[in-house]
Amino acid sequence: MRKLLRREAPSRVETEIDLGDRIAPLTAKINKRAKKLIVKVDPVAGRVLVTAPSKRSLPEALRFAVERAPWIRERMNEGFPARRFEDGGMCPYRGVFHRVVNIGGPRAPVRIRAGEPPAIEVGGNPEHLNRRLCDWLKKEARRVLSIHVEKHAAKLGRTPARIQVRDTRSRWGSCTSDRVLSFSWRLILAPAWVLDYVAAHECAHLVHLDHSRKYWQVVSSLDVNAEDAREWLEQNGPALHAWGAEQQPLRAAA
Repeated sequence: MRKLLRREAPSRVETEIDLGDRIAPLTAKINKRAKKLIVKVDPVAGRVLVTAPSKRSLPEALRFAVERAPWIRERMNEGFPARRFEDGGMCPYRGVFHRVVNIGGPRAPVRIRAGEPPAIEVGGNPEHLNRRLCDWLKKEARRVLSIHVEKHAAKLGRTPARIQVRDTRSRWGSCTSDRVLSFSWRLILAPAWVLDYVAAHECAHLVHLDHSRKYWQVVSSLDVNAEDAREWLEQNGPALHAWGAEQQPLRAAA
């Protein structure tokens, strides 16, 4: 690992870690709420994050990451690497794979074209295709989720304060105590009935902000396929995070 430590320890370090078969980017940062050293692996982005509870423990955190290099390499190999959207490639949209076609000028709207397989047409320069398609998918996620949330919230007689769409990986949706619903935009890649379940799941939290028996009774009242949707996300969810993601460049180990 490169020597970046100084007399006055920084609060954040951007460096690299030798995993034996590759050199991966590593970020070390401080989180005062952390009670111990934590190493997380992001196989999609191809990077490592290590968290320390204080500046004084940052050097120890970097050494800890080096000691765990074999474990980190295994986690990297188990994950799904980033898959940029490219002309001629595929894109899952509402559970159906579409061919990505780069056609039209930069102002041309992204549109769906029927066929076998169906296509998503994206205009502009090829190097901007991944970003443009991701932006469109995020807008679609907000539009579609808003429809499903409105349906379920109306049935419950509740109104969310706001709907947010983010690029989260730890959870597919959340509901705060002030009725703000947040969702992962990558739900637009999943089948419609899976997205519908997540929307219902968070709307049910507008009634009960927990996972009690009463909460699950509310979910059942919304007529969604909860068990199958959870199983689908458990099996297929991790792969969704790879679509459209940008991977950090890796260097071969010397």
